[in-house]
Amino acid sequence: MKPTFKTRLLMTAIMSVILYSILFLGSQTPLTRGEAQQLMEQLEQIAASIDSPFFIFFNNFGLSLLMALPFAGILVGGWVIYETGRYFSAMAMIYEISPTILIFLPIIMVYGILEFIGYGGMVTSGLILSHKIIRRQFRVEIKYYLLTLLLFAVVILIAAIIEYYLIIVARDVLREVGGIL
Repeated sequence: MKPTFKTRLLMTAIMSVILYSILFLGSQTPLTRGEAQQLMEQLEQIAASIDSPFFIFFNNFGLSLLMALPFAGILVGGWVIYETGRYFSAMAMIYEISPTILIFLPIIMVYGILEFIGYGGMVTSGLILSHKIIRRQFRVEIKYYLLTLLLFAVVILIAAIIEYYLIIVARDVLREVGGIL
């Protein structure tokens, strides 16, 4: 059986929602003040090194490639997304903001929707390829797998470009506000 385009699209949507739910669970993880501070320091180091949309893209695409691995990708993806949720939990604690509000900001800003579609598509590709490997139909699926990786790489790149420019705007606004105060 060859999954149709519609089936693949539906699976991608379902996987995107599952991954976003895992992000939500991670964001609700109780942290100690020390853990939150440590995660925020790591996040600040990462944020300070963002110098182009390609930095964000290579980070997110690298993680998504791990999510596309046959058999292990779904576990890797779940763990990565859960850990990302913990960063939201840390931000919420440090800035005294609801973690639920924080995890919806990327969705409101559109790039989060694109990222999770990309991640959902990558995990779905890995799942389908895993199924085809078990059924000994690997050769039939490999071209769809590679095309899917390419398609979702483009989606993740678009998300990275949007995210980068939102970061630049936020930095500029914060500098202006800081200069006024």
